[in-house]
Amino acid sequence: MASPSTPTHGRLAALYRMRPHGFKGDGLNDVTWGTGFAGADSSYFEVVIDAEDTPDTFKWRQDGGGWTEDVAITGAAQTLADSQTITFAATTGHTLSDQWVIGNLKDEPTSESGAEAQITDTLMRLLNPNTPPTFTDDGGESVLTIDYTQGKATFSGNVGNVDVDGNDGYIVEAALEQVGYCFGWNLDFNVDMADASRLGQKWKEAIPGQAGATIKADSYLIMVDTFFDGLVASADGSLKYLLLELFNYDPDQDQTGDHFICWAGVTGLNVSAPIGDVVKESVSFSLLGMPSHKANA
Repeated sequence: MASPSTPTHGRLAALYRMRPHGFKGDGLNDVTWGTGFAGADSSYFEVVIDAEDTPDTFKWRQDGGGWTEDVAITGAAQTLADSQTITFAATTGHTLSDQWVIGNLKDEPTSESGAEAQITDTLMRLLNPNTPPTFTDDGGESVLTIDYTQGKATFSGNVGNVDVDGNDGYIVEAALEQVGYCFGWNLDFNVDMADASRLGQKWKEAIPGQAGATIKADSYLIMVDTFFDGLVASADGSLKYLLLELFNYDPDQDQTGDHFICWAGVTGLNVSAPIGDVVKESVSFSLLGMPSHKANA
């Protein structure tokens, strides 16, 4: 059946943010990932605190392989593999099992069609707009737009072979943190129209320009922090974009139904507390590029 234009099922919208430095845990998050990854292929790294000691120690692995354990934290840049480094600001004070993750793109192949190229590996298509990767066409065409939810780029002309590079360029699932749900959302699209009318014409003439979209929603459950923190992070540039899943048809109510996926920045916040009602946060977003759509599973 056709997807309806208003939400009818499920939790309506889920909100995610990038975990700072890919961090998951309750302890000290003082990691800085190095930007000099030099592997021959795309790769992701996981680091986990495996002992609270003097100094603390960690274990790490690459691409889900075997763990290298009991590595003492030095406080300096420590190389894992392929020139990927990690630096802890403190040598002690971390919490057992706290973890960090980073995903790097290196000469990642794409599937090309006309002026478009999409990353072939579906696990690497969710790109990080906070540290955008680079699409390169061997025919010299320039990138016009990047779809960060589908790992796709549109170029200035038909492309040849395209690859993608970027330190922290794609998002490993563990690097996303669900921070809440929204309800009553509205997704509004618009296209700028330039007036191209000329003297002597009886009817105005307009030329389509750039398209854009905004979202407005009411927060339903805030699991981590509040939308105010998201507004501050967008304003100071520390976390420009959040990931939203907007469900408009989810008959099983299990968040596998029809939904839009989009990166967006928080642009406004309105908090209200009517007498006898709970405090609600109405939040607005401005989208980064065009959202993608995933059909009901």
